[in-house]
Amino acid sequence: MMSSLLEWLRQDAHLAIVLSVVFIVAGFLLYVILRRRVGRSGGGERGDIRDHLLLGFGILLLVLIGLEVVWRNHIEFLRDLHAVFRKNEVYANILWTLVAGVVVYLMARAAEHGLVRDAEEIEHRHKIRRAVNWTRTVVFIACVVLIWQSRIQNIGVILGIVGAGVAMSLQEVLLCIVGWMLIVTRKPFDIGDRIEIGKRQGDVIDITVFRTVMLEIGNWVHADQSTGRTISVPNSAFFRNVTFNYTKGFPFIWNELTTVVTFESDWKRAKEIILKQAEKEADKIEAEVRRKMETMQSSYPIRFQHLKPIVYTHIADQGVALTLRYLTPVRKRRGTTHEICEGILDDFAKEPSIDFAYPTTRFYNNVVEGKPGTIPPAPEGSRQPGTE
Repeated sequence: MMSSLLEWLRQDAHLAIVLSVVFIVAGFLLYVILRRRVGRSGGGERGDIRDHLLLGFGILLLVLIGLEVVWRNHIEFLRDLHAVFRKNEVYANILWTLVAGVVVYLMARAAEHGLVRDAEEIEHRHKIRRAVNWTRTVVFIACVVLIWQSRIQNIGVILGIVGAGVAMSLQEVLLCIVGWMLIVTRKPFDIGDRIEIGKRQGDVIDITVFRTVMLEIGNWVHADQSTGRTISVPNSAFFRNVTFNYTKGFPFIWNELTTVVTFESDWKRAKEIILKQAEKEADKIEAEVRRKMETMQSSYPIRFQHLKPIVYTHIADQGVALTLRYLTPVRKRRGTTHEICEGILDDFAKEPSIDFAYPTTRFYNNVVEGKPGTIPPAPEGSRQPGTE
């Protein structure tokens, strides 16, 4: 077989092979160059897609015409080559495997390019790339199985023996794979979600077979802001820890802000000021909050009685504590706290009857400062205050 192939290559057919490769490479380069020019010319999204399709079809047609011209005088060699591969199935399967790999790769690249262009959000583009990669892998494996199926014998026995050994030695790896399957099918979280698992918090930026990658938040940085580090969590960890999802279905969280005023302050007026500043921020997201809440209630029995800000009052050691509870977007907790605090500081500065309370040491004279009726009786023989 090899001698026949070498004899075939020694003849002038090798020139046809070289010219074929040149035609294919030249067509690809021409498509890349012209595609960039078409992209810069504008014409709208549909116009761009139409122009790209026409361009690709035209160049493909030119390449096929060139190949037909090159191989017109080598039909006999092609027939001989086909007969050689028919006699040796292994070489034929290798050739078809290479062809399948090239075709699947080119089709996947074209699909990825077309779908990613239509996606506006970065998370959506990443999901498309992941989906295309997995689809490409599955399709290629299916093609390989179909091509080599006649050579696969006793596959069940082999897989059983290998599987038993793998299950014993790679328990953690298998658990990671099962965890990945759970994440993909049940979707407790997705790319772009903010989650907490164990003591780790972050935004999910990638999900692979063995690990989930997060962009870390918190740690030494306060108010759930990013640290700039990435965390790689093995998928097996999702079986051993509780997972918290900040954003799935309802991308808002309840935040609390406590302000303490002195006992002598007009705490009712302070409460009005705090509530007014919180309502300014609540009005910006009210429509979206109600829309997301209706979506959540269609899937879960959730009943929030109060969606608007509310201020709770309680007595602290150093004064009257006013705790504001309000909804805020998950990734804007620090920003909303900043806006509300600045508004409170500005309004409190205009109110002479309101003072912030803070830990101090105070000496209290009940006889002089106490309320009427709370002054203790004077010992016998001593004078009452204000008497001669």
